[in-house]
Amino acid sequence: MLIFKAETVFEPLDNGLARREGRMSDQTPATEVKFTAGAFGQLQKRPYPQRIQILSGEFEFTVGNNIHTVLAGEILLIPAATLFGCFCLAAGNLLEIPQPA
Repeated sequence: MLIFKAETVFEPLDNGLARREGRMSDQTPATEVKFTAGAFGQLQKRPYPQRIQILSGEFEFTVGNNIHTVLAGEILLIPAATLFGCFCLAAGNLLEIPQPA
């Protein structure tokens, strides 16, 4: 099992979000994002696939034209160049982990 190791402290962002950078135990870069309930993760598109690992809380993700509710312990895979964003239903943290193409 891969483990996240933070390399920075949480930096507050707008609208109830905070983030910190780090690496997984296999040295893959990763970002931990902390959400307050009701916070939005802006719609975005990345050129690479990404794994979203829910550490705590409950989130509603829009991925392309699909909506997914994800809970603590679950993983959501985002294809490369796909528009995605989220709404935090219950305060929590998640990891954004870039995946090889």
